[in-house]
Amino acid sequence: MNIDLKLSKSVRHKDGLARVAIDVPDLGLQRELDLSFKELYERCGIPDELTLDLLFLASTCYVIDKTVPRNSANDWWTRELTVTIPVHDPKPWEKARTELNSALSFLTGDVWDLSFQGRESHLFRAPTRKRRRAKTRTAAIQEIAAVCLFSGGLDSLSGAINLLADSGISGVRLVGHYDSSGASTQTQLFAALDGRYSGRAELLQVRISHRPSDAVENTTRSRSLMFMALGIYAARFAGAGVPLYAPENGLIAINIPLTPSRSGSCSTRTMHPFFLHKLKGALSKLGIANQIINPFELKTKGECLVESLDRVLLDSLIAKSVSCSHPTRKQYWKRRGGAVKNCGYCVPCLIRRAALDKAGLDEPLSYGVDVCNGELDMSADSESANDFRAILSMLNSGKSSADFKIDMLATASVDKLDERAQMLERGFEEIRSLIRHKGNPIIRRAAGLP
Repeated sequence: MNIDLKLSKSVRHKDGLARVAIDVPDLGLQRELDLSFKELYERCGIPDELTLDLLFLASTCYVIDKTVPRNSANDWWTRELTVTIPVHDPKPWEKARTELNSALSFLTGDVWDLSFQGRESHLFRAPTRKRRRAKTRTAAIQEIAAVCLFSGGLDSLSGAINLLADSGISGVRLVGHYDSSGASTQTQLFAALDGRYSGRAELLQVRISHRPSDAVENTTRSRSLMFMALGIYAARFAGAGVPLYAPENGLIAINIPLTPSRSGSCSTRTMHPFFLHKLKGALSKLGIANQIINPFELKTKGECLVESLDRVLLDSLIAKSVSCSHPTRKQYWKRRGGAVKNCGYCVPCLIRRAALDKAGLDEPLSYGVDVCNGELDMSADSESANDFRAILSMLNSGKSSADFKIDMLATASVDKLDERAQMLERGFEEIRSLIRHKGNPIIRRAAGLP
């Protein structure tokens, strides 16, 4: 399926970014890129063309991912997406083409075919009006030594706290993305971080979405590439040697299929080491030297919590963080109060709760549903129980690190195979421990526990 990207030569947003239309002629669909470029421009200055092109590529692929329905594919899942990206200079992009196509295809479970051509007009022009530089936060922070993705989840919060608690790191720029719904969780968490580590951090939030805002497809797996591009943008401005941290626990990063039906592209791969390997290869060929680091790649979520460099602060902010994969879909929740932010039955919530149990901080009533106490409808036709049934099936299988090696290699080649397999074993043991301690007799039996 061909996707057309059209940069307007005459229509430009107030922030200097050209209007970008994304057309899917075969389906009669059109979207306009909605990128709040003002935040990036005022904080990071005029971008170099290569960094701008990377952000443009990742943002448009994110919109395409949300626009083209999977049921338009022959198998109702694997889309074939052909896109020509207009860039400043196609030569470096052609060198990185193979790695980019591989990274995107692995990430979303589709077949991407990116190609590149020179732009006929500027993607960005500095506004002629006099702009006021953001002085308050930028002037207060010390020299930026690290950039960290900041989603509002527990892993990114833990990673940010560890960077700020490290006295050897002068200043940290936290980068948050939000869609049309805003980013209040990121703002609330940052306020607490800034109160504890005043003058050590700044928060840069950028909206990347589309108009109209309704999404045809909700499997937004390309979001991690877009998030990475935002982080690279911020890191490149701070300096070629400034690393980008992307904290995510190893169990979620690997995300091995919990059941045979979840094999292949049916399991998300947002921070999978194979995806990161391909992305790093592409960045290297583009000449982008900023290092990408996942400090938690070999840690379980529980280990991320108990080994925090500032447990007091982290513990105080846990309830404000959101790990849930669908926090707004509350029709199945038993508790819907404003303080309840996580469903309790999706895979990220189950891993979160097990981690908190390991740290001695589990609060069953802080979730929309307490899966351990029989609040989740476990009937065969209950869609809401799919993730929990898959987790129980995995626990009941009795898989060991040797089995996890096979599972990982069945998905993609990975490095540090032994270490990752042992981490997976520890991660599932955290969930098993939660069920053993808190599960009712029916749940324990389903997990193969006495």
